[in-house]
Amino acid sequence: MTCTRVLILGIAGFLAMPLAQADASVRIGIGIGVPVYYRPYPYYPYPYPYRVVIAPAPIVVAPPPVVYVQPAPAPVYVQPAPVYVQPAPAPVAVQPTTPIPQSPPGLPPQPVPYR
Repeated sequence: MTCTRVLILGIAGFLAMPLAQADASVRIGIGIGVPVYYRPYPYYPYPYPYRVVIAPAPIVVAPPPVVYVQPAPAPVYVQPAPVYVQPAPAPVAVQPTTPIPQSPPGLPPQPVPYR
């Protein structure tokens, strides 16, 4: 029974295929920029959301700290005292006051008396 129903519906669908019309056409229209309805409904424009303006965060710049720097004292230059060198005295020839006794050759030297 179900096979007979499927067969009948299939044949009916096959025979109805030429009766189905495809809608392929070109349409031309005129637009006037406002919505026009066949009933007199009031026109309400699209409600745009409110503008939200967010102020930028304030930038707080603290002044730099004031640092008082004392100037460095002037450098102290120590100049060494001049060293005066006196010239050496002129050499003086010294004459022996006592003659040195000479020992005769072949004998040991004689000691010099101490004064």
